[in-house]
This record gives sequence, structure tokens and C-alpha cells, in this order.
Amino acid sequence: MAAASNNPPHVFPVKTWQTSTMDASPIIIAGGGIAGLSAALALGPHDALILEQAPKFTNAGAGIQLGPNAVRALQKLGAWDAVAPHTTKPSEIHFRDGLTGKLIKRFPLGVAFAARFGADYHVAHRAGLHAGLLQVVCSKSNIQLKLGQLLQHVELGANDIQLRVGNHSHRTPALIVADGVQSNLRQTLFPGTHALSSNHTFHRALVPVPAAIKTDCVTVWMMPHGHVVHYCVGDPMQLNLVAITSVNKTPHEFFQRAASELLDVLKLATPHFTTWPALYVPPLSRWTVGNALLLGDAAHGTLPFMAQGAAMALEDAASLSHTIPTTHSLRHAFAETAKRRMARTQRVHWETLRTGKIYHTAHPLRHLRNLALSTLPEQIMLRKLDWLYGNT
Repeated sequence: MAAASNNPPHVFPVKTWQTSTMDASPIIIAGGGIAGLSAALALGPHDALILEQAPKFTNAGAGIQLGPNAVRALQKLGAWDAVAPHTTKPSEIHFRDGLTGKLIKRFPLGVAFAARFGADYHVAHRAGLHAGLLQVVCSKSNIQLKLGQLLQHVELGANDIQLRVGNHSHRTPALIVADGVQSNLRQTLFPGTHALSSNHTFHRALVPVPAAIKTDCVTVWMMPHGHVVHYCVGDPMQLNLVAITSVNKTPHEFFQRAASELLDVLKLATPHFTTWPALYVPPLSRWTVGNALLLGDAAHGTLPFMAQGAAMALEDAASLSHTIPTTHSLRHAFAETAKRRMARTQRVHWETLRTGKIYHTAHPLRHLRNLALSTLPEQIMLRKLDWLYGNT
């Protein structure tokens, strides 16, 4: 990670607050992940205090895809130059039939793609994206980051918010909730908004790159009721692999009928898989209450079938960075950000579910899906992505 050397894991070279007066209190951000760090950068000159529950940041996690919309958001936040060295650019996306191994479609990510959408397509280890954001956060004198901070109580006032962390209380003019899809704060502020299960399970692994793997492309293996995605990340390079199965099924159980090429990759990864429930936040009617705002997965956590989870958090922050200088109060800036973002994130959610159904198509429609995808012209595929990757 990009924490400064010669510092313990829980200490970062950032400003220590000397004042406790409410007028000078920082905006508090709950969560020090991708959404929380990018939200801090979005606040511009406002003082910010990031409270992260984990006692330290680790390299845990797996790969992440950064489409042109995510790259542009990072550029708007002033973080792309720090993130870029952690990324690589795949040349293509390959769609394969997981039962036969047949290559159905090659989708180029080259010059035409970048020219149309204003940026290249990148992949990275999630820790690399976090490290780049953390590097920029730590360079800002108006941002403080504290680890091991579990928020235990929140009380909304007319003009401020009071929080309790252990035996300490914080009073803040505004709160950004960015603590993930299973956010306890979201459920406190908006009762009944717990995350739902999609009846799938994610299995993630990072393994040495097999000799047979094409290292410069993203590969999607489509199977009845599940799929596999893999691509190479990191330095030294590793194969990031995500297998999506029915709930409570292991990859070994679920993919027994898969093509031999896919089985070879899954066998390599099997001892290294970590398992995660496939959760999502159903579209909410509100992201704000008083001076509190939900951002990132806490507001709209979705399934990863379109690789847009982190991108939506980065877009949220980029939108906030635009609204704060153009509105007269944080409350109005939060409300305007929510207004600008809710329809787009809801569309991403529904399109993600639709994409999952396409990937998971079973007999007899599977053959029709393969035929339709194989004959779809590249220009039409690009046009279908304008809403997602184009300027927002």
C-alpha cells in the first residue's frame, strides 16, 4: 500500500486537528475505502476527517476493472496520476462459452474505444487503486484519517451531527456515509435498507498466471446460471479470477461440466478461493437525511456483472466535487449530488441484473445468445455502451 514509510500502520502523515469548536469541525466520512477516500478528495478545501473501522489497511482483495468513466472520475478528483502506475491496459475483452470453450466474441479496447469514450480501459488490483487514492489523501493538509474507529451512535441535529466512537464524541457539520454495502449507518439513518442476497456466491482468487492464458485481455466465460471472469493484474503479474456460482456451491461443484480450458484455470485457483455473498442494495428513494449523505456501495451497492461498483463510487465523488463549489451549503450540495446520481446508479443496477441474466442463459436460449453476440457488429456494441462510458 501507499502509506508513508517509517510510520506505524495506524498513523498517516496528515493534519492533526487542534480545534474542537463546531464551526471549525471537519466533515466526517465514515469509511476509508475507495468511496470514503474519493469523497474526501471531493470536498476540496473543506476539512475532512475519515473514520475507518479497520485497524489497518491491507492488500486483501482482488482485481478491479476501471472503465473510461472511472478513469475520468479519477482525473476530476486529481487522483489519476497516482492510480495509473498501478494499472494495466487490456487489449480486448473475450466472451467464451463456458461449456464448449468456444470464443464467441472479441471486443477490442484499443484506439477506437479510447477515442470514443475519452479514456482507455484499465485493470488493477483493488489494493493498487486504494493505494493511489490514499497517496493523494495523505498529501492533503486538510484531511485527517483515523483507523480502528467504529462508529457506535449517530444523532442528527438541526445544524450538526453528533457521533460516538468508543468513549469519544465527535460533532460535525456534515456526515458522508461510505462504509460499504452492509453499512450499519445506512440502516440506522434509513431503517429497512439492509442489503439483499442475489442467490449467488462470489469466489475470488489471485494465482500465478498459467502459460496458456492470454495476459492482455479480460475473459468472460458464460455458463448456465453462473460465469467466470479473469484478467491479469499487479507487479509481479497474477491472474485475478472471479467465479460466480449458485449460492452455497463451490466452483468445483458448479463447473463440473465446463470446458477443459476453464477447468484447468479453476483447478489452479481452487485452493486459493475466498468466498463472498453476492449482496446488493435495492434502489433507495433517498440518499440524504439532514446533513448526512450516502455515497458508494452504502448508497447503491450492486453486483459486479458490469464491473461498475468502484466506478459508481468514483463518479459519486466526482459529482460531489462539482456540486460543492456551486451550492451555498453542504446540505444543498448533498441533495444536489443525490439528485444528479440516483437515476444513473439505478440504471446501472438494473442493467447489471440484465447482464447477469445474459451471461447465465441456459438451454435452449444459450445458443441464440451466442449467435446474437457473435454477429453483433463492433460499432453497435460501442453504441450500446455510450450511456455507460460516455461523458456523464
